Amino acid sequence: MALTRLDIRRVVQDTATLLRNSSEVHDDHLIDVGLPEEPVWIDADENQIRQIVWNLATNGLRAMASGGRLLMSATTERDAGRDELSITISDEGCGIPPADLDGLFQPFRSSFDKGTGLGLAIVHRIVTDYNGSIQVSSTVGSGTTVRVRMPMRTTEPAREASVVTAGRGARI
Repeated sequence: MALTRLDIRRVVQDTATLLRNSSEVHDDHLIDVGLPEEPVWIDADENQIRQIVWNLATNGLRAMASGGRLLMSATTERDAGRDELSITISDEGCGIPPADLDGLFQPFRSSFDKGTGLGLAIVHRIVTDYNGSIQVSSTVGSGTTVRVRMPMRTTEPAREASVVTAGRGARI
């Protein structure tokens, strides 16, 4: 994990731009972004944060085969005395049946024709690595909202070191 200081607003905006220009977006799709005016700084691996936003947003878009609105937002929140990053992706798609919610983050499970079924499993792994949480609320026929919450990090390179041991990073 290569932590850098980044403004999450840029990650969300970049993802929205890529989605708007993708072949999966049709005239009846609307991609909106809701972000604060002030920067939302987080110390994180930029590629991992981009992966979270991209995977959730593309799933939302695919769930709206007949069109609809995809809303991507990010902000900071205070919970239990700590600051957290909150990334929310909401779609007006087909929704997820309640019976499918429990296995949503299992590898190789997909309800879409495209994809490998790994996107949400990857999101879950990354969020877990950051000691975060994922909340999913869905109504069949109305859409889904996925909210990722992760503790804000402060990098202190002088105190942290990484050692690669047998292909895995270990903190010392």
